[in-house]
Amino acid sequence: FENVSVGADALIGAEGEALPLIEQVADEATAAICAEAVGAMGVAHQMTVEYSRQRKQFGTPIGKFQVLQHRMVDMFMEHEQSISMTYMATLKLGEDPVERKKAASAAKVRIGQSGRFVGQESIQIHGGMGMTEELAV
Repeated sequence: FENVSVGADALIGAEGEALPLIEQVADEATAAICAEAVGAMGVAHQMTVEYSRQRKQFGTPIGKFQVLQHRMVDMFMEHEQSISMTYMATLKLGEDPVERKKAASAAKVRIGQSGRFVGQESIQIHGGMGMTEELAV
């Protein structure tokens, strides 16, 4: 845009006070995205558990193998911790800005790490099928 002028009457809110509002909206959006990621992790975990009950190797479902059980429990724990972090971030949205920002940032970091872990484990347990477009994993 060139040669555009906006009058003072178009100002929304008080001059110089937009940053706190923008930070609050960003923290609220972060909490919402964290909730979405937690839902995706839950679906990936559930699909992996179901697949491990159906897929057989050496005549037995792969879900009976202890190593894979441990991996699925680790996925479960990451998912549950992410749920708790999302609750914490959401509950802190009404707190003072410093606490709100800390909670939103902590949730964003932890849920990002957990999402990557759950996704990678899900693909690994699905094996070659985890890399195909036939599955939602």
